Amino acid sequence: MKRVLGHCLAGLSLISGGIALMSACAHNDSSLFVQNVLYPTPVSIGQSCVYTADPNQTFLPRGTLDVDFGRFQYDAFFLLGNQMVAQANAQQLQTETSTIDIQGAIVRDTDAAGTQLDSFTSLTSGTVYPSSGTVAGYASISATIASQKAVSSLVSSKASELAGGGTTQLVTYVKFYGYTLGGTYVESNDFEYPIDVCQGCLIGFSGSETTECCVNGACVTPKTPNCLSPTSSSGSLPVPCIVGQDTAIDCSQCQEIAACRGAYSAGGIPLLCEADGGTNG
Repeated sequence: MKRVLGHCLAGLSLISGGIALMSACAHNDSSLFVQNVLYPTPVSIGQSCVYTADPNQTFLPRGTLDVDFGRFQYDAFFLLGNQMVAQANAQQLQTETSTIDIQGAIVRDTDAAGTQLDSFTSLTSGTVYPSSGTVAGYASISATIASQKAVSSLVSSKASELAGGGTTQLVTYVKFYGYTLGGTYVESNDFEYPIDVCQGCLIGFSGSETTECCVNGACVTPKTPNCLSPTSSSGSLPVPCIVGQDTAIDCSQCQEIAACRGAYSAGGIPLLCEADGGTNG
């Protein structure tokens, strides 16, 4: 962003080109706009997540970040639109200048009360082509929108709330910027996107087994999460695009994370039995 402002200020010092440069550095969020954040559909192990420019694909109204996975930043894929109309004319020797090259995003992170936690520029790249008739041109472009500084600060201030199984909210404000091929600087609208921050909320305990648990001579056979040997092979289950962000992962697939081993303790004894002082029957 400093580079952009530097170019503008340097140009304005030249009286002869000042008017033209003020136009080239104008804010214009009616041309470039942020439509939404794209949903990261889980994939099979070894596959890559794919995001397209289809404006009808599933989107996220809000994000989720589980810090129990040691992840303290949030990366998102945005669907950006370009409403500029193509100017190329087959009857004239004229190049097309309405395509926008994205250079980055200006980001501001706050807590739910509006207290600023961080502000930064997230560098990225991508090309958003002009509209076709009345249909805007679209492109999917990624950016980091919640920094480690912001998330760490929020988690530190809400430690007791998170430890009790609660969630806290981080709010991001994102504005993309770039240049048209004609040299005009453009910015998008300021897009607000909330993120729920939690501890352990994206761990799925779907596998279960029947285990007899006896407490003071009374035996029951509860179903308890079985993360060590799930009924279905963990290799056949889908995995999130980014572990710890937006979509859950089965506990059998993240045994390297302490929270994913939470269904068992001390060699596989179900917590129900251990907590009541009982024994496996």
